[in-house]
Amino acid sequence: MTGQGAPVGPLDGIRVIEWTDEKGTYAGKLLADAGADVVKIESPSGDPTRLYEPFVGDESNSERSLWFWHYNTNKSGITLDLEQERGRELFRELVASADAVVESQPPGRMAELGIDYADLSPSNRPLIWVAITPFGREAPRAHEHSTDLTLLAGGGPAWSCGYDDHSLPPVRGGGNQGYQTGCHYAVMSLLVALVHRDISGTGQFIDVNMHAASNVTTEAGSYEWLVANETVQRQTG
Repeated sequence: MTGQGAPVGPLDGIRVIEWTDEKGTYAGKLLADAGADVVKIESPSGDPTRLYEPFVGDESNSERSLWFWHYNTNKSGITLDLEQERGRELFRELVASADAVVESQPPGRMAELGIDYADLSPSNRPLIWVAITPFGREAPRAHEHSTDLTLLAGGGPAWSCGYDDHSLPPVRGGGNQGYQTGCHYAVMSLLVALVHRDISGTGQFIDVNMHAASNVTTEAGSYEWLVANETVQRQTG
């Protein structure tokens, strides 16, 4: 990560505290690359994605993961043990000086720690809080786990990828498209919230449902199913 010397961009002067796993880290990257001061929080054991391949020179260690480098360009970094009260105190101090928080913790986890939006927004009324979860915070499936593949399958995009013979399984596209789609919606929502804050002086809580974000990309497939109860077939020609 490169906290100093990051490029100046349209979000210069905006400070974002990021506590995400691989589902939400792309949102922080987009904001940092646009000039925001993004402070990424890692646990004392380090972000698990530091151990993701490929590694520079094929040397496996936590400082050489190209996956980690790619998703954390232009961010600053800090290690906090949020399981301990001292770590939570430091988190509160960071949030007090921030414009926004971006997190992808399981629903209810931040509240258990006493550091969620309800706890911290009263002392920082303009605060914008973006929570990125697989199925949203209030949905019936809110506490279910998910991966990029299951988001693409459940949201519908995977159905349209592959051979037109539906006896064959779908073909997954490259990269974490489910995660990235959700992060794009997270960033777009945060930017709109910044405009709203400039007008109203108040922040807000944003609940990003990654499953729903993936489903939006199916376009005509969703319309046909909702209106005509028909399933759009694959077109590979």
